This record gives sequence, C-alpha cells and structure tokens, in this order.
Amino acid sequence: MNLFSFLFGAPIKAQRETGKLSGESDEIAALTQYYQQEIAPHTRQFENRRVACLKSLRQRIYASIGMYAMLAVAITLFATRQWSDMMFLVYIAILLPFIWWCSRPVSQFRLAVKTTIFPKIFRYFGHDFIYSQSHSMSLSALKRSKLLPNYDDADFDDYVQGTHKGVEIAINELHLTIDVKRDKRTEKQTVFNGVMVQLSSNKAFSGHTVVVKSRGGLINFLSASFKRLSRVKLEDPRFEQQFDVFSSDQIEARYLLTVVFMERLLQLADCFSGKIQCAFYEDKLLIMLACNKNRFELGSIFQGATFEYEFSQINREMKQLFAMIEVLKLDQYTGL
Repeated sequence: MNLFSFLFGAPIKAQRETGKLSGESDEIAALTQYYQQEIAPHTRQFENRRVACLKSLRQRIYASIGMYAMLAVAITLFATRQWSDMMFLVYIAILLPFIWWCSRPVSQFRLAVKTTIFPKIFRYFGHDFIYSQSHSMSLSALKRSKLLPNYDDADFDDYVQGTHKGVEIAINELHLTIDVKRDKRTEKQTVFNGVMVQLSSNKAFSGHTVVVKSRGGLINFLSASFKRLSRVKLEDPRFEQQFDVFSSDQIEARYLLTVVFMERLLQLADCFSGKIQCAFYEDKLLIMLACNKNRFELGSIFQGATFEYEFSQINREMKQLFAMIEVLKLDQYTGL
C-alpha cells in the first residue's frame, strides 16, 4: 500500500510477514535470535495498532475534507472586501487544525513504538544502553568542542547512551537555528540539523584537534572558532579535499588522524548520508553528523510493524561507531 492507494480506499490489512533482517553473514544468527526473543513478541500487538491507526487516519482525512470544504465555501461567500487580500492566509489558518487532528493517530502510534520498541533495539548492544526522548547532552560541553556554528536556539531530540569496551557513548539529535530578520519579521533559519555522537576516552588529550568540512582553507583559517589552533597538513589527498584539520598540538593530531581513522571517518559519513565533522578535546571525541532525516524514526506507516528494517538500520550505524572506538583504541591508555 502507498499513500495514493490508501486515500482511494485500498483495503487495510495486517502484514505479519517477517524474515527481512539484514546484516553481515556472521551476525545474522545473533540478530535473529535477539529479534525473536525481545522484539517479535510485540509485533502482533503493534501491527493491530497500526491497522487501527490507518483506519482512524483515513476516516479523519475524509471527514476533514468535507468540513474544510464547507468552511472554505462559507468564508468565501461571507468574507468582506477587506478580507479579500488575506483569503489565502485564512484558508491556510483553518487548514492547520485539521492537519493536526488527522496526524494524531500516527503521532501516537510512533510515540508508542519509540517508548516500547526502541529501548529494546538499543539494548541489543549492551544491557546498559538506554533510549530516551527527554535526556540531552550538555550544551556547554558541545560549545567547547568549537564545532557548533553560531545559533540562537537549540532543540534536542532522541537520546541514546551506553558503553562499548568500556567507552561511554552518547548519541543525541540536535537542531540549531538562528534568527534572521527579513523586512519587518524575524524568521528562524536552520544552521545545523543532525546527530551529535560523543565518545569518552581514557586518553588524556593534551591538545584540541578539530576536523571540519572543507569550505576552503582560508575561510576556515580565518574563522574565530579556530584562532588559537594551527592548520595541520595531512598526506591523504582524498581526505584533504573533504576536510580541514586544526589543532593546538600538531604531533598529537597526526597521531590521531591515521590512515585507518580517516578511512573510517569517510565511511561513517557515507553511512549517515551527510556531512561529518569531529573534535578531540578534554577527554572525549565528539562527532557531528549533519543529515536531513531523523535517525531514530519508524519507517513507513504503510509497512508492517515487524521493526526488522529499524533493527537492521540501527545495527549498521552502531557498528560504524563501534569500529571508530576500536580504530582509535579509545578503550586503551596510550600515554598521550
């Protein structure tokens, strides 16, 4: 089923077919076993809720179309001349409550999935892993990374925390906006939307090293954020085309940015389909991944609630993060 067939009355039926877990061959058995034990028992309940959600959604859409049409006709017939220049805005204003009312069943279903299923998915990576929509990272700690652009408002969303080989991992969605004045009004403009990944380190970083997307060396060099850092030249031309590196400790920066690490960084960017930047500072590595889509969201409401796609996708992304920990040997003290 798709949106078009849904709106035109296609039968809404439960979809209980499974067997679509994906992963590397040596991990499919473990994924399948965990899925069958922890996630599969909830799929029947959520599939029934999904079907009820779609039926409610379609009824609300049909009712809203009728009510909106009657309101629009009534407003058009009785509107005064003074309102003629504002009719488009009026039509939009009366449409918004209907959109909110129609979206409620889907919003409630997605929230139920996040509350029940997502914590179980993340627990696959360790019993101490948690998923929360209310927790968030320290904004002051993020600012000290020198990665954040200028912003006026910050909104956090889904939060994940756990440990891998003794390394603490925190993942948080972040949306940064800046206020822009246009004519006589102020609009919010997005300056960053994506995911912040914070990895603790047992290393005592002696310097502060940032890896930022290349905007041209001179532009980054003149940035106020990096005025106390010096440019680091690396030998990988492909990496240098995409990133600029600045550090207060040239020796440590070259030690950290090995060929293997740079390759993993490029792979991680590909995995998240977005821009990537990172900073080594204090006792942590912060990775900043810009992407338009939310990472921890349910797939299409028109697909069966088996949660195999979500489990497989999250597993792929978490494995990339675990690989970064292992490449950097963040679980070891190296004397830096």
